[in-house]
Amino acid sequence: MGTELALLGGSLYYILAGTAIIAGGILMLRGSVAGALLYLLAWLLTWPWALWEVGFDGWGLLPRLLGPTLIAVLVVLTIPVLRHLQKIAMAEKDIA
Repeated sequence: MGTELALLGGSLYYILAGTAIIAGGILMLRGSVAGALLYLLAWLLTWPWALWEVGFDGWGLLPRLLGPTLIAVLVVLTIPVLRHLQKIAMAEKDIA
């Protein structure tokens, strides 16, 4: 979808952010904290991009920041679970 938006004249940031979000999601599904950190990095970079693209227009910022910010809160809440899963995986490797 980000590629489609970029081809329609939107920012290439849609492609970069979409790639990072997909990669982060895959890593999180594999139980890696790195996936959460990758998503949070993409989220942090989304803020300056959104401000650059629309300035301080609240209605312009809303669709660019609200969804990613809500997801960022959920991702932060998964970090303890992901850390626990990584500890279990490490323990299993030590046993094997």
